[in-house]
Amino acid sequence: MQYKLNIQSLLPGDIILVGYNDRRSRMIQNRTNSQFSHAMLYWYGSIIHASDIVITENPSRQLFEEDEQVCVLRLKEDRWNWFAIREIIMKARSMVGTYYDTEALKAMAKGEDVVPNPNRQMCSKFVAQCYDYVCIDIVDDYELCTPEDIHKSNLLEEMPNPLLVATDEDIAFAKSKDVTEVQFATILNFLNALNKQFPNEDIVSLDQLEDFLEHDPSNGDCVLDLLKQTDYFDLWRIEKEYCPYNYDVDAFKQMWKGNSATMAIAVKKESERIIEEKREEIKVYEQRIETIGDIEYYREMIALRNNIIAASMERIEVAEQVLKDFGVVKILFPWC
Repeated sequence: MQYKLNIQSLLPGDIILVGYNDRRSRMIQNRTNSQFSHAMLYWYGSIIHASDIVITENPSRQLFEEDEQVCVLRLKEDRWNWFAIREIIMKARSMVGTYYDTEALKAMAKGEDVVPNPNRQMCSKFVAQCYDYVCIDIVDDYELCTPEDIHKSNLLEEMPNPLLVATDEDIAFAKSKDVTEVQFATILNFLNALNKQFPNEDIVSLDQLEDFLEHDPSNGDCVLDLLKQTDYFDLWRIEKEYCPYNYDVDAFKQMWKGNSATMAIAVKKESERIIEEKREEIKVYEQRIETIGDIEYYREMIALRNNIIAASMERIEVAEQVLKDFGVVKILFPWC
């Protein structure tokens, strides 16, 4: 029997700890004396975590076997604050694309002292660092923390019933083609090509790339050429191809069935956040055009964000119609 996350019970900012049953996970569990090997953050219908790079993923694609441990942790009620949670997730999203600290993992596997690379991520470090960003110290030292350290945090409490039995349809969806795999491969291939072109820069995230170009915009054409060699500028279109149910009301209901209203809320809130984020990014690029110059890279980035905004507005329209059809007139959740 397989299980899925109980998405309806999750709140933004929840920490999901997992003890997978593969070789790498068992090694981490043994070295850290824990039943858990991985940590993830939840946010409106998506999870953000450090895998080979930091990625976002649909939580419905996570399946668990009977012998795999899953725990959901939440800030205790007296510490939970919507504004802090939002900043935590914004920090997490800013690190999407950051490389995993493979050298630290190798040291752990050998039983050696782990020397963390400040420009790399590990799963538990990533989660704890995001909380540290808003001065919530869920562990003593986020650089060297483990999933077990997070599990023992006095600031967190464990939530009941983290899993549900996965239906055949759930399993089929989890194993279907996944747009995040394309996104993951695209970003990783680009960063690898970028660091090959600029070997002394060690650029491991898209945020660092923006800082690099702000200080030396003359490299914009080269970076743009590298991006065009990947699917980066078409990822918004690929998402529509892989997830057509987000753009059609009937397909959305067929996809999520009894969870349609919950998923519609998640899609609506996440799409609204994306629109807000991309509009702010456009303002930054427009300002750079005024102060630095009319560089093609900035124009292409503005056009890409306008396409992402248009797609997000389509998703909102579908989600709102689904909510209307289910009689959800107003979202009353306190975190919305």
